[in-house]
Amino acid sequence: MNITRSDRSNLALWWWTIDRYLLTSFFILMMFGIFLVMASSQHLAENLNISSHHFTIRHILYGALSIPIIIFFSILNERQTKMICILGITITTLLLFVVLFDGEKIKGAQRWFFIGGLSFQPSEIGKPLYVVFNAWLLSLWVQKTQFSGWMWSIASIILISSLLLLQPDLGMTIIMLFTWGFQLFITGIPLIIIICLIMAFPIFMIFSYQHFDHVKIRIDNFLEGKTYQISKSLQSFESGGFWGKGPGEGFYKKSLPDAHSDFVFAVAAEEYGALICSVIIIIYALIIIRSFYYTMYNNNLFYVLALGGLAFQLGFQSLIHMASNTDLIPTKGMTLPFLSYGGSSLLASAITAGIILSLTKKSKPLDPLRKEIYDI
Repeated sequence: MNITRSDRSNLALWWWTIDRYLLTSFFILMMFGIFLVMASSQHLAENLNISSHHFTIRHILYGALSIPIIIFFSILNERQTKMICILGITITTLLLFVVLFDGEKIKGAQRWFFIGGLSFQPSEIGKPLYVVFNAWLLSLWVQKTQFSGWMWSIASIILISSLLLLQPDLGMTIIMLFTWGFQLFITGIPLIIIICLIMAFPIFMIFSYQHFDHVKIRIDNFLEGKTYQISKSLQSFESGGFWGKGPGEGFYKKSLPDAHSDFVFAVAAEEYGALICSVIIIIYALIIIRSFYYTMYNNNLFYVLALGGLAFQLGFQSLIHMASNTDLIPTKGMTLPFLSYGGSSLLASAITAGIILSLTKKSKPLDPLRKEIYDI
């Protein structure tokens, strides 16, 4: 199908206004994810006495569902994006409350609903929605002096963080808190508030260490160097070298717990080497830098807060996953966006990608009569 620049159909308008560099980057990551899940999940499937391609097929199905989600969110305008995200975060917050009583408990955490054999994690879906919701609150606070948006913002993050800690899910809580803090920072809040927030973080970590056993165990193991997962992960990096051992030839992935989700970057290192790992990092960096570049040329505060917040969240989560895989920080059980196995994680990444594409659309398509060039 050939789409010309003179075509004014909805599909043509979408194609000529979308940032195709970002779109291509997201789809490349999704393709990488299929190969990595295929490589990392076969041994696990055999241990569970199920089809060796069970997890791969599920990941592909979720990936197929992610494509229309990306397209759906990318065609929304600013007002539609706000409305859907406000409604969405309201629903997911209610689900975060319900999951504490009616959710499935796995490895000591109660974060999931199971529907027809499929798991659903509300916190993953709510993660990008909250960024847009908080951007709306803070932009209203700046634009309307009578609206106490900062108070609503603080109240919302306290509520969501409390529900996440009750699950418990420290990793997701940290991502939400840091993203919220980043949005406050670029809003231009007083320096004293930023200092107070920075000082509050170590207090929060000490509290978590003292009151959550899994946090204490992970931090103690990290400090003592006794983490089994990390030892296998580091051996994966050493084994892979620069070029990797080749697709399907990884050895340490067979003894690496949650290799298909929490340690998928280590699997990439062993089978595809430092070269492909560097390519993956570059793709994430390009997405983040290009998104931030757009914010430099827009005076709409909501736009800056939403786009900047989503780019920061995507990059911060990726950094946590990679850092925990390389023993720079304690393990967090954090997925790598688009690459790790997990339906909720992949759908959340699709929502993030769709909203970023929506916010980075050109104001109008290329006009064939005026030969305008949009390089952003």
